[in-house]
Amino acid sequence: MRGGKFGEVHKIGNAVDTITACLGAVVAGVALFLPINFSWTTESSAYRMASLNNSVPRGAAIGVIVAVAVAVLVITFDKQVAAWAAALCAAVAMDVNHFAGRNVSSADMLTTQNYLDSILAGVLLGALGVAVLRRPGPAAGFAIGGAGFFVFGDPSELLEIVTGNPHAVLETPPRWLIGVAVVLLIISTLRNRSQPEESRSPRIAIELPVTPILASMVLALVILAITEWLARQYQHAPDVSHAVEIGMAVAATVIAATAAAMLLPGRDGYGVYLAVCLVAAADAIGGNTRPGWSVAALLALTALGLLVGIRLPSMFIAIVLIAGLAIFALVKSTNDHRFVIAAAGGALALTAGYCCGAAWPRYAPSGVLAISALYLPSIITALPRDSNEWPPAGSADHQTLAGRTALAIVCGSALGLVILRRFRPRRRPKPDHPTEGETLADI
Repeated sequence: MRGGKFGEVHKIGNAVDTITACLGAVVAGVALFLPINFSWTTESSAYRMASLNNSVPRGAAIGVIVAVAVAVLVITFDKQVAAWAAALCAAVAMDVNHFAGRNVSSADMLTTQNYLDSILAGVLLGALGVAVLRRPGPAAGFAIGGAGFFVFGDPSELLEIVTGNPHAVLETPPRWLIGVAVVLLIISTLRNRSQPEESRSPRIAIELPVTPILASMVLALVILAITEWLARQYQHAPDVSHAVEIGMAVAATVIAATAAAMLLPGRDGYGVYLAVCLVAAADAIGGNTRPGWSVAALLALTALGLLVGIRLPSMFIAIVLIAGLAIFALVKSTNDHRFVIAAAGGALALTAGYCCGAAWPRYAPSGVLAISALYLPSIITALPRDSNEWPPAGSADHQTLAGRTALAIVCGSALGLVILRRFRPRRRPKPDHPTEGETLADI
């Protein structure tokens, strides 16, 4: 009788942690992505316009590095409550940041507010990843929240963001959503405070802890630098094709992903390659404002893809699915029917979920890097187009160029996956003395 009641309580607690992980990843992802309209800045100076636009990809890059660094630091405590407490503190600080911005900030402070939001989002994502990636249910919630909202893209309509208001930056995510996340994090922190820690074998030194941080720095900083460099090439010579520069940017992207993948233990680098490909394919398809009701459908499709990826993992299938998205972006018309766009969004959700399941890492910071890398910029965003929105909508010429560029990144990453598989053979787990690096995130 007591065992049955204990089992029910455990299931309820696990469900609460799963919901908390999903919502926490959503809050962090929205804060990193900042998908709002910048049309109100037309009356501002060119410097302010450039500063706010540049803060979006730079803030995301900072957030990725912070997320992995926090994951590595928190995991050394080897206690779940430390991870939950760090995530809670980050969410509370984010709420304070939004409150302060609404009450004391001017529009001139928005760039600073965005950077601070990105740092706190990184702390939340990194600590939450360590807290949940040891357990199947909460780990799945974390992946669905992070990847699902990456697929959804612009939440301005869902969150009822007023695009003419300069303080709309402070509504991504809105305070009510952060407040719900704070409440759930309090519950999960208190619940896990009394959870007994499992006895674990000492970690092996080869998988500790600096290399994931180096991997995040290489990936984020190289992609950010090459994206900004390519954008400057187009600004200086807008009427030139820049085929050579695009080729160099594609090569730099693939090399950065390869370096980051090789710095991670085992085959955890699979997730890095797939994240880089997914971002490029999604940017090539283009951002489209989706109705709020579609978020549930996209999250459900992401969950379905995740389940299939866990049951039938295959890097070949994953890269073929992403290549299909890039080819769709290549042939896509700017006048495609909304049902075609909706189908593409559904395919992206299924693919993102499948990639999360198929490439799930065995070391928690590697998983944090793969999920947070979905919010990095790509060189697709540097390609020219006429728009004041973020993410901008492009012309037919841009669409074709973006599709070709995304497909080139997918092909380069496919080659990188083959190399990683060749140099990192799968190791058979030792049943008697499994290392912590083999058990942290194995779902």
